[in-house]
Amino acid sequence: MNKFLLKPLAIMLSLASYSPTILLSLTSLPSFAVTSSQPQPVTLTIKNPLPSARTTGEMVELDASRLPDGFLLVTTERGDTLPCQRTYNGKVIFPCPRMEAKQTIKVKLAAFPADDASAASATKSQPKVFGRLYPERQSDFSFENDRIAFRIYGPETQRKGERLYGYDIFLKRSAALVLDHLYASQCNREMWNTVGQLRRLGHRELAEDVYQYGFCYHVDHGEGMDIYKVGQTLGAGTNALISPDGQIAYPWCFSKAEVLDDGPLRLTVRLTFATTTVAGTEVSEVRTLSIDAGSQMVRTVVEYSPTLPSGYSPMAAIAVHKENPTAYLIDKERGIIACDDLGDPDIYRKKDRAKFDPQKGHTFIGCLMPGATDCRFVSFEKETSGAVGHVIAIAPKDNTMTYYFGYAWDGNPVSGIASVKQWQEYLRMFSEQLRQPLKVNRK
Repeated sequence: MNKFLLKPLAIMLSLASYSPTILLSLTSLPSFAVTSSQPQPVTLTIKNPLPSARTTGEMVELDASRLPDGFLLVTTERGDTLPCQRTYNGKVIFPCPRMEAKQTIKVKLAAFPADDASAASATKSQPKVFGRLYPERQSDFSFENDRIAFRIYGPETQRKGERLYGYDIFLKRSAALVLDHLYASQCNREMWNTVGQLRRLGHRELAEDVYQYGFCYHVDHGEGMDIYKVGQTLGAGTNALISPDGQIAYPWCFSKAEVLDDGPLRLTVRLTFATTTVAGTEVSEVRTLSIDAGSQMVRTVVEYSPTLPSGYSPMAAIAVHKENPTAYLIDKERGIIACDDLGDPDIYRKKDRAKFDPQKGHTFIGCLMPGATDCRFVSFEKETSGAVGHVIAIAPKDNTMTYYFGYAWDGNPVSGIASVKQWQEYLRMFSEQLRQPLKVNRK
């Protein structure tokens, strides 16, 4: 292991999430005072309508148009503050702690002028989401929160003719934001020059050792890794169009990425895709993806225009790989599909597999599509990119669909999910929380 590339564990854990057990009430504010010229704090009552505890973590959302401008501060009975964010679509969000069945809690929300230095300091919080284009790696757009991370292949990949349609996964070892460091290591020009020189001198095995043990992001050097195989499949939850006879019209790579929300609690990106022809119909696609701190799932809104091809329906899918071909689950009632993935078997050299394969563990991938008309497994005529088929969820034949995709890795202790059963329970509760959202009243 090349230890000089590793970060101390303390640094990796420095972005750990807020405590989920904070009790909220109507009492104290931070040490700076609210002056008479400032709006009085707003009392919010938050109720859990479920007959069970809310366990997956979620954001409280408010209509920002009903709130004063300036810095916003959410306070607890101990005087602690919860991080808060204004979003591009006119919302104010802050994390809600775990709530017991039918529980009601109250918080105070105060507003302070934009030029209030004390408020600026008090409301500033560590980012728990991150994302950007990576022109140094074929213009990928990659994004993460404190639990999960994804890669979406960019326009340079398509220009090169590589048919990579689906979402890729970066496994994370901790709550730290790691993408920039993983990409920086993988794209280190000096290290690649060294590898190239060794190859030219005929030392190919030594060159591969330098790569694998030194800076390859397919190896877990302490932060995480990319060991998921996408290939010519829809990967870990990508959307597409499907014909009545089951033929999939695969999307290519996005042509434009626009970040709409940039944290600290929510990252939202709008992806625009070039117009393509499907069954004689020109189709344009725009995806808006949002990832929140503390969640294992990504919200996706897909808009097709001007019309769908005749008979085609929007859908989302997860590739099922040959190493675990029957380890998928389907819950038609809730619109849930999921699988247990074991990672790319060919990502390491044979001589390295005994050392590195145990790192892979189990990656539990899932999609949730409210209102899905059907969920089923669709097999390939022949093995494709190591996959035997897709497990799919089909949406109504409409130009817009909303669904959620995500994963949990048993190598990340932050999620607390280490089995298919726990992952299924997470998805089930996530579905219930969508069906019966938090009730927020303002006094």
